[in-house]
Amino acid sequence: MSDLDIFADIELHFEGNLHIYAIEIHSRKIINYRGDVRVATASTIKLPVLMHAAMCVEEGSASWDDKIVLRAEDKVGGMGVLRHLSNNLEISLRDACFLMTCISDNTSTNLVVDFLGLEAINNRIKSFGLTQTRLNRKAFTPDVGEAAQFGLGVSTAREMAHLMQILYNPDATAVKDTIKTTDLPGLRATSDCKDLLALQQDLVGIARVLPSDWKYSGKTGRINPLRADVAFVTAPDGREWILSMFCYGLETENWTIENEGLLSIAEATKVILNLRG
Repeated sequence: MSDLDIFADIELHFEGNLHIYAIEIHSRKIINYRGDVRVATASTIKLPVLMHAAMCVEEGSASWDDKIVLRAEDKVGGMGVLRHLSNNLEISLRDACFLMTCISDNTSTNLVVDFLGLEAINNRIKSFGLTQTRLNRKAFTPDVGEAAQFGLGVSTAREMAHLMQILYNPDATAVKDTIKTTDLPGLRATSDCKDLLALQQDLVGIARVLPSDWKYSGKTGRINPLRADVAFVTAPDGREWILSMFCYGLETENWTIENEGLLSIAEATKVILNLRG
């Protein structure tokens, strides 16, 4: 049975449809299973927001020490802690990006988007050679236009993997052929992004099946119909993968770690990394 047949078999046992784009970096093996179909991103769209922030710092138009003020009207629901903290609290851009990335704080995300500018973020995404990826709106704001279908953001598994390649495999042909060298993040921005992605606290998708001596860095996302995980994974022997995995079309509302989308992603991860017993 081929990998693609195995993914179809996994779908028979869980809700939703898998969308996968995986790259084994050293062998250059690619697995593409519905990887070019547009999907809602949920919070994985915060990955290019982080990349834009890091590049603004590197370019000198922002500083990680820039202060952002938390106002009562900035507070929104969902993931995060800022909505529970005191009004008029000052936090740095770096701390806001940490919260946005590592615990997917929605209030913090909106602060970062307001600080950097939504269209500036989308222009940066376009500069990466991506045509299917867009931040549609801030978190917990009305769904109008394309947001009516996809919510916070839209992308494909392939394009989200492309973002990870920019950070972890910038010498790949797919990167060199689609992005001007001047549009790539430099060493500082790349390092800053990697540092934060390595601190991810949501470890119930890809990371849940990794042995303890493997390393994971990534960004996750979840809304009722979707679970997603975009990650860089390293084995103890030095093998490396970029995994961009979405399970879309979930019907049962389940916010526990036993959500079928998470279980489906975990099973697919085992296949790709050859971790099945």
